[in-house]
Amino acid sequence: MTTTGNNKTPVFHRHIYKVSNNVKSYTIYELLELPKGINFLSDFLRIEPYQGKSQTKGVSICSRLRTSSNWATSKDVTGLRPTNIKGIYYGDRLRNDIKNLLIFRFLEVKDGLFGEPEIRLNIDVYPNYYPNHKRILQNLINTYETN
Repeated sequence: MTTTGNNKTPVFHRHIYKVSNNVKSYTIYELLELPKGINFLSDFLRIEPYQGKSQTKGVSICSRLRTSSNWATSKDVTGLRPTNIKGIYYGDRLRNDIKNLLIFRFLEVKDGLFGEPEIRLNIDVYPNYYPNHKRILQNLINTYETN
């Protein structure tokens, strides 16, 4: 546990993804690295516009985990809610009826052979943790470590 203001937040598990396929209507990301070795998500995920197929409010994009052989039948979808920090979004994922906080960070790295920019996506999963007050969530996002 680490301290964020007056609140203790659990340690997160970072998932680092790189763009695998980019088309006009969605982007597929492939898992590149798991620094702590535990995968709470999937090896592939897709970022796409929110289709309005649920009652979720305040999201325009969502992520879909590859949980079956077909993207259309992969049901694990999470809306990405924007924050006041550029490139940082948050969402949640239910696992075993427990809400888990997800923080998404889109960043550009110069990692190509000739130093060309490449888009990466870091997703930090806070297992078995989701703040029960907006103020706690906002404090966590405002002090989010981007390293």
